[in-house]
Parts: sequence; C-alpha cells; structure tokens
Amino acid sequence: MSTPDDTDDATPREAPVMPTAEEAAAAGQARTDAPRVVRVSFWLWIAAGVIGLVGAVLFLVLRDEWADIQARSSPGRSVAEMRGLAAGLSWWLLAGSVMFLAFFVLVGYNARRGVRKARTLLLVLGVFAALFEYSLGRVTIYGLISALLIIVAAGLLYAPPARRFFAGDER
Repeated sequence: MSTPDDTDDATPREAPVMPTAEEAAAAGQARTDAPRVVRVSFWLWIAAGVIGLVGAVLFLVLRDEWADIQARSSPGRSVAEMRGLAAGLSWWLLAGSVMFLAFFVLVGYNARRGVRKARTLLLVLGVFAALFEYSLGRVTIYGLISALLIIVAAGLLYAPPARRFFAGDER
C-alpha cells in the first residue's frame, strides 16, 4: 500500500529532530555581541527613562507646592484651580514617564540585539520623549538630564561602530 507522497508504508521514516540550543543559536544568529557604543546607548536609554520617572514622581509628591507657586505668580487664578490642574498634570506626567520607560526598555533591547527598525524607532521615541520633558510647563533638572541622556543615547546609535553593527540587518 502506498501513501500520498508515494512512499511505502514499510519504509521506516526518520522523525524530525529538534536542534539543540547551540545549533539553533548558530543557525539563527550570525551576529556577534553588540559593540560597546550600542550597549552604552541601551543603558543611557534606561537611565533617561528612570530619571524622567523620578522627576514625574517628585512632581506628583510636590504638586501642591507647585500649584501654590503658580497661583501666586499668575493673577486671576485661584489656588484651588491650580491644585486641580496640578493633580491632573501630575498623573499625566507619571503615566507618560512610565510609558516612555517601558518603550525604552523594550525597543532598546531589540536595538541591542541588532534590529535596525528598533534603532529608528528609538530615535523617534527620543524626539517625542524630549518634547514631553519640555512640555506642559515642567522644565526641571530631571527633564534636562533625561533629555540630555536621550540625545547622547540616540547619537551613540548612529556612531560608526553602531552603523557597522546595524548594516547587515534587513529585518
């Protein structure tokens, strides 16, 4: 009796063998470890996100003082109105900072693996994150440091060793 692939049932078939972890890694990754500039850039992205998050948490904690200062400096606005604005703003900043930190970790990890699209996405995220730090009237030392780290991290991803690292990837 024959089967649809014209083999005889009596012929023993070999079962497919799953490759070992080393064989799968050797077959799927011809890439070496990321160059130092890419590894440093990854940690700078993480540091920028953490510093931005620290700034947002501090704003959340100190929002009443910020509201009092803003109410005194802008006539026509009551303290209650400014405190309401500060409450909404603080939660907005906290959510945005957590979001940017999560994106920096996820996309930065892929960039560290050599995914070229991740490098471009980090650049775009970095522009939005730097604008986020300067928006909404909240320019603090934490925002400045975070934006500076974002600029340096993005620049490192386009340094010559990083360009060679990302050059072979067409994914």
